[in-house]
Amino acid sequence: MGERIDWRTGETMAFPDRLDLQRQDLSQVYRPQREWIDGRGLLIVIAHFFSGIGAGAWLWSTLYDFPMGQALAIGCVIGLSGVAHMAFLGRWDRFWRMLRRPHQSWISRGIWSIGIFGLAAVASMLPAVRDSAAAPVVLGLSVLAATAILLYEGFVYAASRAIPFWRTRLLPVLYIAYGLRGGAALLLAVAAFGGSGFDVRAVEVIKLWVVVSTAVLILLYLVSSTRSGGAARESVAQLVAGRISPAFYGGTVLAGIVAPIALALSRDALGLPELVLLGAIGLASLVGDFYVKYCIVKAGVYVPLVAAEGVGSPG
Repeated sequence: MGERIDWRTGETMAFPDRLDLQRQDLSQVYRPQREWIDGRGLLIVIAHFFSGIGAGAWLWSTLYDFPMGQALAIGCVIGLSGVAHMAFLGRWDRFWRMLRRPHQSWISRGIWSIGIFGLAAVASMLPAVRDSAAAPVVLGLSVLAATAILLYEGFVYAASRAIPFWRTRLLPVLYIAYGLRGGAALLLAVAAFGGSGFDVRAVEVIKLWVVVSTAVLILLYLVSSTRSGGAARESVAQLVAGRISPAFYGGTVLAGIVAPIALALSRDALGLPELVLLGAIGLASLVGDFYVKYCIVKAGVYVPLVAAEGVGSPG
């Protein structure tokens, strides 16, 4: 009788322990959000990571006519991201209900985007479709759906009114940029394993440009959140000097920004084969792509339930 299933983790948790956790959260001025990061909630971060790099890889692979990259993109979006999405939902029998609200819900729009992408992307690779007059239409639909996936990921968080750190116009832009750089990183990693079938040099230049631009976007995002004050400032504090700082500095900054740039600049000094070096740049960037999404979600804290002196006002 004293045991219950923790809805966040799917594991058995003693009711007093669950109650203590809720009391602990409520005792804090800035309550951390747990639904989309703790326990089973981590699956939604994993789902967004794979759908983002998959959508980005599809766009780059379509641009460079790289079938292997397109196949990997489908695997990431439909296979890895789709499974993670379904595992996060838990109640598959209720899944269909989310499809009814694309006019209201970004989650619903995201599911529709993934479904349409899967159908159009797979169809575009079938010889019967690829060689038909409908090929440009089907391929164009897959590109639009991939773009919609990148849009959905940022807006699904930005639509949250209760977490100011997420509610900013920069977040969707940041997610789009990371989806594009993740897709480029995946292609570079493929090239390292002998799958090069595209202009590697062009993708390398694009990749490093996107790495630098995302670094600038992260800086702007943190600065604007700090200036917003209140809960948004607390989220930034947790990232740069609090409980999330090891993941932020180790994953987002070191692996995702410093390592790709350092590897590119030290190409001659390292003396590594070009494809190996590009693969290392791609893999390091993918680690950073995951951690930036993990850190952003983990840093989310709610607006205080009760206004306190100096809390909730900018400055």
